[in-house]
Amino acid sequence: MKILVTGSSGFYGSHLIDLLLKETDAEIYGVDNLHRLEDFPVDPFEIIENKEQFNERFVNWEMDYRDLKAEKIDESGIDTLIHLAALVSIPESMEKPMEYFESNEKGTFNLCQELLKTKSKPFLIYASSPEVYGNPIYTPMDTDHPCRPRSFYAATKLAAEKQCMVLHEWYKYPVSVIRNFNTYGENQSNSYRGYAAVVPEFVTRALKNEKIKIHGNGKQTRDLMYVKDAVEAYVRVMKEREKTQGEVFNIGTGIQTSILDLAKKIMEISGSSSEIVYESERAADLERLEADCSKTEKLLKWKPEYTIDKGLDITISWFKKLLE
Repeated sequence: MKILVTGSSGFYGSHLIDLLLKETDAEIYGVDNLHRLEDFPVDPFEIIENKEQFNERFVNWEMDYRDLKAEKIDESGIDTLIHLAALVSIPESMEKPMEYFESNEKGTFNLCQELLKTKSKPFLIYASSPEVYGNPIYTPMDTDHPCRPRSFYAATKLAAEKQCMVLHEWYKYPVSVIRNFNTYGENQSNSYRGYAAVVPEFVTRALKNEKIKIHGNGKQTRDLMYVKDAVEAYVRVMKEREKTQGEVFNIGTGIQTSILDLAKKIMEISGSSSEIVYESERAADLERLEADCSKTEKLLKWKPEYTIDKGLDITISWFKKLLE
């Protein structure tokens, strides 16, 4: 087996490669332009546990995934392609919509066209986002929930999903889509192009005893999932490809945590003396997120194993070492 992972040096990519080395005997190829390291200068593969297997079985192509061609995929004998690479900041997408269109939407469209040209027709697993749902009509949100994106980021992810699924519907190409609810853990950037996801931002501020800034009243909720649970779902989708082709999956915990409670929990675990301050809410922020993962649980026997306390404890310890 030969697996290609786009976004290989990213947060999800590094953890996925670590798990693939443990659970498969596959040769693993990574595609990444390494731009993330400009803002977050850490060894992206420091978290890999088996360095010997990593050195023997992993090859990283330093390139933009948008430059991947069918010939290179065929020459390498790739039979599974897990597409994680994307620009991921919601606020930035509202400031630079064309950049997000080019990277997330047009880039995925072009990748799909190259995959159609391949002889090997590798199984495509596309990483999407719960942001495609928009504000919930009901919770928990299953994969049949209407999609009403509220940001250009969400719109590009939904459009890219549809482009991937057209391959399956029209050409019977093997495709699965995974909508990752809010994921956190080691190696998540606390400064990505000037932006950060909520957990690494709060953790970094808490460890520095700086003010923790909450947009709005803090009552908005997120479904927070530890990254090792998340990448386990990807491996199961890959291993069960006969069951998972043509399907869209949610992965999350099914538990809502308010942003205010998250901040307090991080402060408690880290022993922080930070002050919580409130700023104006952002227009595109969603009110609530909670995943219905019943399809994922039924087809893949997948359930998250890490509690939020356990996951945050590991994450905070990692960031503490990083900031020392």
